Amino acid sequence: QGLVRAVGVSNYGPKQLLKIHSYLASRGVPLSSAQVQFSLLSMGDEQMELKTVCDSLGVRLIAYSPLGLGMLTGKYDASNLPNGPRSVLFRQILPGLESLLSCLSGIADRKGKTMSQVAINWCICKGAIPIPGVKTVRHVEDNLGALGWRLSPDEISELEAAAMECPKKMVQNIFQTA
Repeated sequence: QGLVRAVGVSNYGPKQLLKIHSYLASRGVPLSSAQVQFSLLSMGDEQMELKTVCDSLGVRLIAYSPLGLGMLTGKYDASNLPNGPRSVLFRQILPGLESLLSCLSGIADRKGKTMSQVAINWCICKGAIPIPGVKTVRHVEDNLGALGWRLSPDEISELEAAAMECPKKMVQNIFQTA
């Protein structure tokens, strides 16, 4: 009836994104956004392909978990893990993050920012809209510090090289389609 102005999707992979975009376009409805897990910890071929598809279609990528569930904040290490189910995941991934966390920390120090701000700003520099989870007002205030500045191309490359060295990535959302 022409009441829908645009559609956003969540957890669509590159192939499904192309299909839904075509389907909606045939009905005159633009695909506006795609929300997926996107961070330095989920950076892999599929996520980057998805970003490329979004860019080619004019679809905004909304990045959930841009801090890797908190692993990119510098708050956690092998002796300080979160409670509950996340501790199992952290126990698997954190031991291989030394290089990436060191890189985040170094850039944060040089910029006068926090590791969280650098990780979120990386998402912004990649053209994504990050939606980090927050539990406190302090988290909100810290996250806001990711706005109003940009990582340099060299810093982006440095972060991505360190991310690629990580032996384990974030487990992709089981609900994400191909």
